[in-house]
Amino acid sequence: MPIDFSNAWKSGSRIIDFVISLLPNIILAIIILVLFLFLASAAKSLVRRFTMNRGRRANLGLLLGQLAQVAVAIFGFLVALSVVAPSFQASDLIKMLGVGSVAVGFAFQNILQNFLAGILTLFQEPFRVGDWISVTGLEGRVQDIQARATLIQDSNSKLIVIPNAVLFTNPVIVGEGMKKQQTGVAPAQ
Repeated sequence: MPIDFSNAWKSGSRIIDFVISLLPNIILAIIILVLFLFLASAAKSLVRRFTMNRGRRANLGLLLGQLAQVAVAIFGFLVALSVVAPSFQASDLIKMLGVGSVAVGFAFQNILQNFLAGILTLFQEPFRVGDWISVTGLEGRVQDIQARATLIQDSNSKLIVIPNAVLFTNPVIVGEGMKKQQTGVAPAQ
């Protein structure tokens, strides 16, 4: 019994013809995406420079620059996707994400909580890099304030990573340990 490959060949031929017909759109989409990636990089630099010229902290400038870069890159991806698939509409994607965002929100609740606490910490600036802080029994000199966590170095030169949600929801003592470290004597209580 001979095997008939004619249907498979016709289907494969249609797929190849379809891909070849989309090739100019795919090339145009790649060009658009690359241009938007360059624009995203320029937006990041511009926002960082603008924020630092306004006297804001370097970490806040880095964070806002990264957010601008991601926003422009996502917009470029959506534009490139609409070139390849003209029937694609961003509203359809937003509708799909709306349903899934509840599940994603619960799954990434702690990460989002730390991220938002980090943004608020960078805006409010309750302490700065170089300050000695104490929170929930941990104390040390602030080395870096990131979007998700704050890095401190204790008196034994150990690096401690504290999630920003902990810093945001607990009392933070700024500067107490500096006296103890400088004089070698615990502060009077």
